Amino acid sequence: MPDDEFRLSEFRKALRQDARGQVVDLDKNYTHKFNFQIHRYEHVLQNSRMFSPPNRWSYHRIGLLRQGEGELVTGIYKFSARKNTLVVIPSRVVTSSRNWSSDVKGYILLFNIDFFLENNFSHELIRSKKVLTTSIRPYIHLNDDQAGKIAEIFETILLEKHAEHDDKNELIAVKIIELLVIIERLFQEELGLAAHPPSIEILRNFIALLDTHFTKQHSVKYYAEKLLIHPNHLNALIKKHTGLSAKESIRNKLLLETKYLLHSTKSSIKQISNEMGFRDPNNFSSFFARFEKLSPANYRSVFC
Repeated sequence: MPDDEFRLSEFRKALRQDARGQVVDLDKNYTHKFNFQIHRYEHVLQNSRMFSPPNRWSYHRIGLLRQGEGELVTGIYKFSARKNTLVVIPSRVVTSSRNWSSDVKGYILLFNIDFFLENNFSHELIRSKKVLTTSIRPYIHLNDDQAGKIAEIFETILLEKHAEHDDKNELIAVKIIELLVIIERLFQEELGLAAHPPSIEILRNFIALLDTHFTKQHSVKYYAEKLLIHPNHLNALIKKHTGLSAKESIRNKLLLETKYLLHSTKSSIKQISNEMGFRDPNNFSSFFARFEKLSPANYRSVFC
């Protein structure tokens, strides 16, 4: 079996291993370690039922969709990917996707800092990039010219990956750095990346608190008190930097985890309701249906 085909097959298995009701940790489930990989989206999604459950991994992931569409959740962001959507998923950020169209085409690149260290590049070249931090919105939509330039870099990396040159990894590292520099400029143009104002630290702390307490604490007031700011200020601050209020971020986190449990466990709706911190299963079902347009039971029967 070719190396790429083998890796993708093992990746799909790892993605669907029982995570005991938690987000799939691919660092534990995927045993074939690497420092760099690149694939075409259409190959990754092949035989996947066009769905990926919530997962995290210690690799930075950069994707470019050139054709087709799908729905993604990355961290606290829920968005639709379409032609020329560029997505950057920093290391260990929870992500999931579903409803990919059958005509999807594009690229997905994975790498860690070790790949650059082993090719004699400073880790600061990677750590200095704002697009690889959790405080930045993880996607932008490109025009055809911008997407074409990014696609050319992906194609060069793919070509070098299968080449026989002894120094191919060094060139791949150079092309990834070029990719990051261009992406940083594109994100700067669209999002106006600030030089880490104090509010960014509050955003990072909010995300960390949310990851830890979202199944028990659903109120903005709880997180605001932990961060020593007023709930209205927290809502406004999170909205300014992410496009979502703190309340919407909490909601998306609950919906993401609920959908994972519906997909990957046999837990009853009542059990999932309890795990998500709802005392009344009816309130839980109403909450889920309000945003997903299906009850939890109907969602499981349709998508799982």
